[in-house]
Amino acid sequence: MDKAEMMKKIVAKVGKDKAIDLVIQAYNTELLSTMLNRMEEGRSKMIGQYKRRDHLEDALHRVLDVCELAG
Repeated sequence: MDKAEMMKKIVAKVGKDKAIDLVIQAYNTELLSTMLNRMEEGRSKMIGQYKRRDHLEDALHRVLDVCELAG
């Protein structure tokens, strides 16, 4: 499933404005999580060697999973 399809499903569940807010919050959480993991002790050598993640796709998956659990 691509990003557009995931966003359409989220919008169908919670409405456009709420979907945008939820995805933005989840996106920020994904970014912070990645940054904190890199800052952990012993991980400084990994900076620049990590696999680049698609934070938006991860955020969409996170929100869609919660929406589907809710019903």
